[in-house]
Amino acid sequence: MDPLGLSIVEVDANGLIPLDDTLSQADGLYVAEGNRLELVDDEECQEASVEVGSGDGCCDGLETPIKEDCGSIGANKPFEGQLFDNCEDAYEFYNLYALATGFGIRKWRTNKSMKTGEPIRKSYVCDKEGRKNENEKRDIDREVKRRRIVREGCEAKMDIKLTKDGKWKVRCFVQDHCHDLTSPNKARLHHSHTTFHKKASCKNLMDKMHSEGFGPITIARAINIASGGSCSDITTDQVSSHLRKQRSNNMGKEAVTVVNWFQQKRAEDPDFQFAVEVDVEGNLRSMFWADSRAREAYLTFSNVIVFDVTYKTNRYRMPFAPFTGVNHHRQSALFGCALLADEREETFIWLFRVWLKCMFGKAPGCIITDMDVAMRNAIRIVFPNTRHRFCKWHIDRHLVEHVPAMREEDSEFAKAYHHWFYRKYKIDSEREWRTLVEKYKIEERSWLGKMWDLRSHWVPAYFRDTFTAGMTSSSRSESINAFFDGFVNQSTTLQEFVVQYEKAVVDRRKKEAEEDWRTKSSRAVLRTKSTLEADAAKYYTRVIFDMFQLEFIASMDCWEDIESENGNMTEYKVGMRNEEEWRRYKVVYDASEGVNATCECAMFETQGILCKHILRVMDMRRLRTFPERYLLNRWTIGARYRVTVLESTSKGDSNEVTPFEKWCITSKVQRVLDEHPRKKSISKKIEEDLNIWLAECEQSKKDREIVLESSGSQVQSNHLIETSEIFIHDPKVVTTKGRPKNATRFKSPLEVSQSQPKPRTCKKCGGKGHYASTCKNRPKGDDDGENLSVH
Repeated sequence: MDPLGLSIVEVDANGLIPLDDTLSQADGLYVAEGNRLELVDDEECQEASVEVGSGDGCCDGLETPIKEDCGSIGANKPFEGQLFDNCEDAYEFYNLYALATGFGIRKWRTNKSMKTGEPIRKSYVCDKEGRKNENEKRDIDREVKRRRIVREGCEAKMDIKLTKDGKWKVRCFVQDHCHDLTSPNKARLHHSHTTFHKKASCKNLMDKMHSEGFGPITIARAINIASGGSCSDITTDQVSSHLRKQRSNNMGKEAVTVVNWFQQKRAEDPDFQFAVEVDVEGNLRSMFWADSRAREAYLTFSNVIVFDVTYKTNRYRMPFAPFTGVNHHRQSALFGCALLADEREETFIWLFRVWLKCMFGKAPGCIITDMDVAMRNAIRIVFPNTRHRFCKWHIDRHLVEHVPAMREEDSEFAKAYHHWFYRKYKIDSEREWRTLVEKYKIEERSWLGKMWDLRSHWVPAYFRDTFTAGMTSSSRSESINAFFDGFVNQSTTLQEFVVQYEKAVVDRRKKEAEEDWRTKSSRAVLRTKSTLEADAAKYYTRVIFDMFQLEFIASMDCWEDIESENGNMTEYKVGMRNEEEWRRYKVVYDASEGVNATCECAMFETQGILCKHILRVMDMRRLRTFPERYLLNRWTIGARYRVTVLESTSKGDSNEVTPFEKWCITSKVQRVLDEHPRKKSISKKIEEDLNIWLAECEQSKKDREIVLESSGSQVQSNHLIETSEIFIHDPKVVTTKGRPKNATRFKSPLEVSQSQPKPRTCKKCGGKGHYASTCKNRPKGDDDGENLSVH
């Protein structure tokens, strides 16, 4: 690229360099002489020369993809009567002259035709033209910080007008300036010459880097480093200005843009589902979305999910509500996401119903949340058969704040509390609680007394039969939130947030694919010759087998005692060697129907992995194969790829096919096509069968129409009319910071103290709750003005 920013095509034998009309800034031919390029103009016979500098900080003439060359440039000055094909060429010519001379220009005045409304005259002036307005009233009765004066009243300009033949002619050119000109190495700092950040290639690069979570400082630094650095580097302010302009262009259109994005995803993925809630004024309130991969994964990993709404980093302060679960590698999996208008019970009911419908009406086995009352009521209404568990981290935090005795781990109350909390059975837990209440005088109205009424939501004894995948807190949901840290902020638009969520989903699925590959491309190292260990290594994923192997090796150090025998049922006491009696666990083994073993520790019921106690009994009874009933599909390598068994969710004797049954059939057909993509015989067989079924459906439809006509019935079908016009407004901005005022969570003493206003302090006596004017402790005769003398 030449110093003018023009693409040089070739040099002929005479040294002439022809320029493409679409790229040139001045028509004609350049002749190359040493380090100079002279413009040969046929009509005006003017010479325009450009000196290619070779000093530091200047380019050496090599073309770069996004940067301009810089150096000392000499250009011909305009003259009256000079013609240009269009006004853009005139502006570029005058701007190039200004760069070579040492000043900047700006567009000043445009005159339009009263008949056509088209421009007929334009004026380009020096950027120091005019003077600052001295009659502004902003600083009346107040101090206003003023910007530095940059206007000097310069009269240098170039006026052009449109001629009858469509050319633009220079009608007036004023060369003289009333101020000092800028040195050549700083001339590019004028606004009219800083055009690099305005180029489409640079804007696209800034947008891409911003979508990846980079800030303006990092974007400017990266682009400048990639371009090699020059005197036309972009600045942080220029990047910020571009990003701010992009956001302002989308103001008022964010909701429509997001819905259009959802529709585009729906076109790419037919099983993509989304729902939008609007108020009576058409403003967006809440929205939910989930793709087919999330819906498919949920059918396999629906035992337990985590739901959390504490993340609010977006422009409208809408709570971010992801549905998070655990996949077969014990990694976090996303089962859909929502942005909510608030945290009221009605909003949660709407979201849970929409999500349940999206997930084929299959409710989760267990859901872990914080202690929000509105959320708890919504779960009880929408998921009546789902076990609801409070997050243990929130319980422990509130416990320390509300019960001062728990702040010391070695306190007598702390030991008694833990002794009650970890009771195995409900009966033992309730008995120990009564002892705790009597000994430490726990009142029913205290925080701990209120939490006892909700014991079925957080005490471990009530979750011994509930699968939680080993989770007791909402940390997995918070780990999803952590992905957004650094990528979103308080000015993030809805579209940007949705795109970042999509990247979080892609990131999670990449990690899942990597773990799949690691499991399939390697074999576990067996530490024993047991067939139980070998079978587990064959089916379990890499992470799950490591957990199983730890339990299996630990079972080698256990011993068992037979407590009782009753036919096929045997009770054992199993524990580690040299372990105290009370630490041992009871294992009940029933051999009447295959292998059926249960343990007091309830590890299999809560985590899906056999504990060392049951493994010890199985090894003692010489089991050679791993019992299938204890091999959960969700922990195997083929968990996500195994199509769920078709099960009807219809009520009564209805013959109507449910959405879940439709999805199962579609999933099976898709799986056959994915596993045998190149076998034409299989796809041909499927097509033949489908054609037969379609013919039967058509015949059945015709038979129904005949019956309806003969009976005189009229059937009216309602079709969803799709339109490109979407009438939906952006959500209302929530101006409050943090949680809304109507939050329903239990407040800790620390939160209560921070929310209360500070008491008034008297300057006279130092007391609280009053001012000096209302102080009752001040001496008499100390009123204001009482001791003043009038002169």
